[in-house]
Amino acid sequence: MDYRNVTKGYRDRIERVALFDCLYRLEKKQKKDRAGNTIDFFGLGLLTLMFFFENMLIRNKKIGIMELADYLQEVSFNKMKLDQAGFIEISKSIIDVFRPSSGKRNRREFYNYETKELDYVDYSILKADSWDSTNNIQYYVLDEQGLELIFATKEYYSEFQISISQLLLRKQLEKGEFSSALRQIDEMRINVNSIKDKIHNIKHDIQRNIISDETYERYKELIGDINRRLTREHEEFEELMDFIRDTQNRLNDYIKQTKKEKSALIQIIKIDNELAKVHYIHTTLLKESIELKTTALESATESLYFVGLTSFNFDQEITRKYMNVPLPFESGKILASPFLRLKNYYTWSPLTVFAKQKIRKTEEQMKNDSYIDVDEDRELSETLVEQQRVYAYIVEELLLIIKDINTFTLKDIIKSSKNPLFSTREFYDFFIILHQLSPLNILDIVNSREHVFKLAFEKLIDIGSMITATELKEEITYDGNYYVRNMLIVLGGNEDD
Repeated sequence: MDYRNVTKGYRDRIERVALFDCLYRLEKKQKKDRAGNTIDFFGLGLLTLMFFFENMLIRNKKIGIMELADYLQEVSFNKMKLDQAGFIEISKSIIDVFRPSSGKRNRREFYNYETKELDYVDYSILKADSWDSTNNIQYYVLDEQGLELIFATKEYYSEFQISISQLLLRKQLEKGEFSSALRQIDEMRINVNSIKDKIHNIKHDIQRNIISDETYERYKELIGDINRRLTREHEEFEELMDFIRDTQNRLNDYIKQTKKEKSALIQIIKIDNELAKVHYIHTTLLKESIELKTTALESATESLYFVGLTSFNFDQEITRKYMNVPLPFESGKILASPFLRLKNYYTWSPLTVFAKQKIRKTEEQMKNDSYIDVDEDRELSETLVEQQRVYAYIVEELLLIIKDINTFTLKDIIKSSKNPLFSTREFYDFFIILHQLSPLNILDIVNSREHVFKLAFEKLIDIGSMITATELKEEITYDGNYYVRNMLIVLGGNEDD
């Protein structure tokens, strides 16, 4: 390992770390409010930076000490016991730290391990913007280092690292800085691996930690942000790959292949290969984020539902509490109210006499009050048709058993053979209805389209014109499920018999 690479850019890193010095300098201030509580200068310093940043976003440039004091007073309402003069004094102290009254920039001295010399960095968090000469007011705005400090305190700074690296890589390739481009790809790979670890941690957290709807919504939003970010970066990777291949083709076709040009061609091929590796890892992460967005979150939703279902014991939480604890009557009503339906209160309001009345003509009323005409082509209900088919099947089976015998008992039929039909409810219903309607004219039933025995009696029409069922005293059963009185069935004969 070449240790010189480790210390490379040491001064730039110190410059970024030094940005936080102002906040720690504020933290050392010892001051109390009127209630004797120590004032949190560190937090107020960070709030000040955020206040100036938000005003930059909305293009409000007139921010001075008075505006900052009003903001701090509103944000820290009831936290600090200070009057307006106290907040103005605090605002002056904070601005004085971020922008020294001497006009000099903040400075941090250090030993530079890269150059082996003492060194220093200057930085400015706030800078003077405009001056209201009429009212003698100075306005301030965030300086370049102040913006960096704000970015360093928010997560989106790291979220944009890959996008920033992609932009830098394109600029370096356009300028022909191929060696720097390779280093940029290395940094990009580190960032992609960082996202990979983050996605894996989120996946484990989803499986372990989602125990509430609030946690579920937080993870859902986090995964959505990651997916949108990876999609945007994937499109940029595609454009970068196209750009590199175009550059490679151009070098192959038009250059004279001198030693320098050959070296450039070798480097661009290496850049293409290295970027393709990073792009492959990034594409895998995009697929994992889509899978997280669908499968993992759906699984978490189901597990959340079942956790709630199994952890809630209705008997213990509701029934026992209601029955064992001597609750007052009103408390019992409140406990039981979620499980009761809303009460329907029926009453008559005198105002209904003013409601809109239905007006009909005499002809229409007479027409509507008349009986409905019988429609011969009206279709039978599905239930009736199905019942007719069932009884027709019972008669078919019955004919196979009795053959040419016209007089028999229900007991004889059940004893004659083993048939699963004898254990059904429909078999017993058939004979009960037959007994209730007995005697029956077979021909009349066959001509009746809506009679429940129509299809069944069509199979008996060759045997005779009548069928009778006479109840006997004993009670019979096939397998103990259903019991019925024994019956004497007679087929044939005339209606006068």
